[in-house]
Amino acid sequence: MADFIESSVQASRGGYQGIKKVRGLLTELKKVPPRFTESDYGEPKEQIEFVLEDATILEMFPGEEEFELKEGRFVGWVTYAVPGKTPHANSGYIKCWVASAEKLGKKPSEFIGQYVTLEKIPTTLFKRPKLGEDKKPLLGQDGKKVYEEISTDNVFSFVADETADSDNIKKHVRGLVVGLNSKAALRKLLIDPRAKQFPEFKQMLNDGSLADYLELGIEDDKFVEVD
Repeated sequence: MADFIESSVQASRGGYQGIKKVRGLLTELKKVPPRFTESDYGEPKEQIEFVLEDATILEMFPGEEEFELKEGRFVGWVTYAVPGKTPHANSGYIKCWVASAEKLGKKPSEFIGQYVTLEKIPTTLFKRPKLGEDKKPLLGQDGKKVYEEISTDNVFSFVADETADSDNIKKHVRGLVVGLNSKAALRKLLIDPRAKQFPEFKQMLNDGSLADYLELGIEDDKFVEVD
């Protein structure tokens, strides 16, 4: 096997671009001036800037190295439109950011003050005729134009948020507390970026119901796995 990449799919996105899924408390959502110049990225477009506090990275794209968010803060941007214009119906802003929020019954701004889970999901923006070498539309055997889908997997969408009873969350917290006594477990629940987003676990630890909820046992005052 070659020790170098030979596919665009294998290329590294780098840094924040490598984050596929993130969760945090949405505290700010605002429109900001274009972040890039015309010479670099075409006609400058305004951005929608969003801030997640108490955030944690849930998933990276394949091959990307996970990193810790500084002070649990995540700042992201979604391309909006050229200043003075409205976003196109086929833009990533509308098809991903806005449409995904609508599927959950809200506008993006209505999530401010709530924990949200954002994920970059492959989304078809529009279809266009496929062109041949002569720059003319290709025709299929039925004589009709052949279309190709134009998609993106680089725009965040709102997805159903995880709760304390989600299997993934319970598995994560279970892994944190096994082998620890109550005092050590509390410390883990307070500092772990993902667990501290769910204060329910701290409450259950305080009232003594955490072991049962996580289907764990208690031996020598420590949480243990149960066969």
